[in-house]
Amino acid sequence: MVRNGFMFWGVMAVVIFGLGVAIPVANAQEDRHSFCPDQFEDESRAGWQQVDKVIEAMGLREGQSVADIGGGTGYFSRPFARVVGPRGIVYCCDIAPTLLEYLQLRAKVEELSNIVTVLAARDRPMLPPASVDHIFFCNTIHHLEDRVEYYKGLLGLLKPGGQLVVVDWKHERQKMGPPLSHTVPESTVIREMEEAGWVLIRKEKFLQYQYMLIFQPENARSGPEKK
Repeated sequence: MVRNGFMFWGVMAVVIFGLGVAIPVANAQEDRHSFCPDQFEDESRAGWQQVDKVIEAMGLREGQSVADIGGGTGYFSRPFARVVGPRGIVYCCDIAPTLLEYLQLRAKVEELSNIVTVLAARDRPMLPPASVDHIFFCNTIHHLEDRVEYYKGLLGLLKPGGQLVVVDWKHERQKMGPPLSHTVPESTVIREMEEAGWVLIRKEKFLQYQYMLIFQPENARSGPEKK
């Protein structure tokens, strides 16, 4: 956790959650990318990523908790932390220690004391049950080896009324984004989520290069019908 006494809170997070939390971590898994942090933090990203609109569409509020899975350098985790404020918490979960280390340092500089960095496993984010109001993925799901099983494992992480949000690249040729082999079609995401026990409650279409899908557990469905 990044608070006053930076390393102290990192140790406390390990004690509380029993996790490999924060950096440094010995014998950690290899980075999921060979990218340096600057490639996630490119200034041009602000123009098309529309972070503020994504947060508005999520309905994120002060005091809530968020799991930013595959959050890397915290491109979304940091603005999440500002919105939820000191009574809220943001867990940035990633399997890449170097990216989490970058986030720790940057969060300290930006005085974001409500971010916890979590060294995730490849098959789960390593969070306690019923710990978050929002689960968030951005440009991450193509890295998951067994997506349906992974999504099933997320059901127990939500607090009552919680939701899961996927923002990812459209599966089409466009001037921005990765090769098509590194994208997952929107229809595939919806089908796999449904297999795992989630139901689509809303689509957002304001992003130029990405889709945004919002899900809830099937047994807790509420809100508008699918679109």
